[in-house]
Amino acid sequence: MGRAPLILIVDEHENIRSILQKLIQALGYQSLLAPDSFTAVQLLEQHTADLVLLDGMMTDNAIMHVITAVRSQSTPAGIIMMTDAEHLHDIAAFIKAGADDFLLKPFNATLFKSRIMHALGSIRHSYEIKHLQEMLNDYRLREQQSEMDHSAFYQTLAHDLNNILTGILMRSELLLLKEQPVHTSKGLQDIMEAAEQISTLIHERKKSPIS
Repeated sequence: MGRAPLILIVDEHENIRSILQKLIQALGYQSLLAPDSFTAVQLLEQHTADLVLLDGMMTDNAIMHVITAVRSQSTPAGIIMMTDAEHLHDIAAFIKAGADDFLLKPFNATLFKSRIMHALGSIRHSYEIKHLQEMLNDYRLREQQSEMDHSAFYQTLAHDLNNILTGILMRSELLLLKEQPVHTSKGLQDIMEAAEQISTLIHERKKSPIS
């Protein structure tokens, strides 16, 4: 990520959103605010968030709405659930659905900073792996294309050489139909033999192209 990480804060309470935004800005990160799941999904359609702080005390449908939207992004993004002790039993289901971590309210600034940095580090690692995988796939495609180009070139070359050799053989046979000096006949026969050997070699290589 060349830019500063973008963190989406999804919480129904304005004062919580404001406090979290200030903490995030103090860390040097960018932020987006959403009071509900519908606003959060709209923002995710317009921006690529690196991390989502999601209020775990919203309705299950609202939480799943946001998790699904995050996981549909083309680039990796983390999800940290924020909840209190009363809703802690719900967290396991949300983590199974796609959330990465949770923060138990109330939490202090030190713990908040630690979890945020850890999550962003994991996302950065996932992004780098994804980038390397894309580079590897691109290399494989280029390699396959190169092999195809090489094969096509060899087939064309073999075709052209076969045409030339066929012409040599036919002309030599026509010349041998006429009476020729012994040394000329011997030379023509040597040429025909060499041409046939080259033709055989080309035929064998066409079955198993040079790598």
